Amino acid sequence: MFGSTTWENDEHMSGESAEAETKTIEDVNLIQTQLKPLLRFILAFGVGSFFFLFPIQWEGQTTIPLDVVVNILQVSFPTLLEYFTFGVVLTGGVLTSIAMVEHHGIMTFGDRLELEYWKTSNIFWLFRVTGIVIAIPILIGSGPEWLFSQNTSGIVWGGLLLTIALVIPIGAIFVNLLAELGGLQFIGTLSQPVMNPVFDLPGRAALDSAASWLGSFSIGYYLTRNVFDRGGYNKREVFVICTCFATGNLGTVGAITAVLDILNVFPVVVFLYLISVVLTAIILVRIPPLSTVPHEFVTDPDPEPEFSGSVRDYFRFALSEAVQTAKEGASIPRSAFVGLIEGLKLTGMMLGTILTIGMTAVILNEYTAVFEILAAPLVPVLSAFGIPDPQMAATSLILGGAEMFIGATFAVGADMITKVFVVVVVSSQAIFFAASAPMMVEMFDDVPIRFRDLFVLFVMRTALLIPITAFLIHAAVFIGFL
Repeated sequence: MFGSTTWENDEHMSGESAEAETKTIEDVNLIQTQLKPLLRFILAFGVGSFFFLFPIQWEGQTTIPLDVVVNILQVSFPTLLEYFTFGVVLTGGVLTSIAMVEHHGIMTFGDRLELEYWKTSNIFWLFRVTGIVIAIPILIGSGPEWLFSQNTSGIVWGGLLLTIALVIPIGAIFVNLLAELGGLQFIGTLSQPVMNPVFDLPGRAALDSAASWLGSFSIGYYLTRNVFDRGGYNKREVFVICTCFATGNLGTVGAITAVLDILNVFPVVVFLYLISVVLTAIILVRIPPLSTVPHEFVTDPDPEPEFSGSVRDYFRFALSEAVQTAKEGASIPRSAFVGLIEGLKLTGMMLGTILTIGMTAVILNEYTAVFEILAAPLVPVLSAFGIPDPQMAATSLILGGAEMFIGATFAVGADMITKVFVVVVVSSQAIFFAASAPMMVEMFDDVPIRFRDLFVLFVMRTALLIPITAFLIHAAVFIGFL
């Protein structure tokens, strides 16, 4: 199950021929700074970074401009957003059906529709079409009562799909500015001294992590996919980034702490959350299944140059790499437009699957005791680690595997220490089977990331996070932070 051959593909390129060149400042031909590409890089990097990385205050909460724009659109055009989301689900299902009909040799449609992009496995074809069937009664407001519960379609359609339908296309505009016009190279070079030795990742992976933490895991995935398609990441690096760093974003963590009425300790929650994510990643990248994924690329490898030197040398080299990329890249408007189109295509590919799998998970939670039964073995474990309300905490952690917000808010009546513990663990689990898991499987089908591996990783992450977070929380209590 975890052998390296599981992920290998003869059509993909081995990483053995993609060794990064080690350089010092003397080995680098620093380009002669030209005003136009320099300004293009600065503008693209400034706009892109500000939009989905820069924290701002909005209506009493700390968030990012992307979240503000999404919220404004959701409030201002709720009906239009519902029809837009349905249109994306419908388009994705129809184009997938056309692609699969051609793939199975039933009919030929030509190259105009770029059907290769929409081709998938039969099971995900079924998921995308089923998404249309589920979306129709939700849109018209007529259907079985269980479908319209606040805890079923209210979460998956109202809480997830309507947000993802906006976040990915809008965010993709600014992600593409960073990826096409030097931001990736700049951040990657500066982050090498940390990302390489600690996580065995290129420095550029720091940007993906920041995009997930400050923006959305979907934006982090999109950026990772973008770099993967350019040969900037191999399969192992993609798997590590998606399952170790695309955790709950800080805006969602803030929303959960507000619901649980513990905003007064929000800085402590964020601090513990970030430490938990980092410590868990340090362990997981060194053991199976992540350590067994091969260093294969899906296109010509473009490894990040390894660099050594002083802080000043790093900055000079980073700026040189960024400006060179900006010089060779498209204009800012063109890069933004390409990002929007790619974001819309990606959204159409994923929404039907997320709706189908997400609804299945929340219906099981709402109408069966399956999650409570699964949580039973965790109760004595949490009790042994000194977590108050262990039954409630255990159920929250298992529910977190379905959807982070559901899992965290289940602890609304718990002790404050339990609330903090649940928020930190659930936010750090990274693999949510109502949203992030199907998105990963769909978006990275050529890695391939599969549900069985994600389930194992979810169990491993939770098993590591419980003792790590329990220790951190007891230490915070001892110091007086909680």
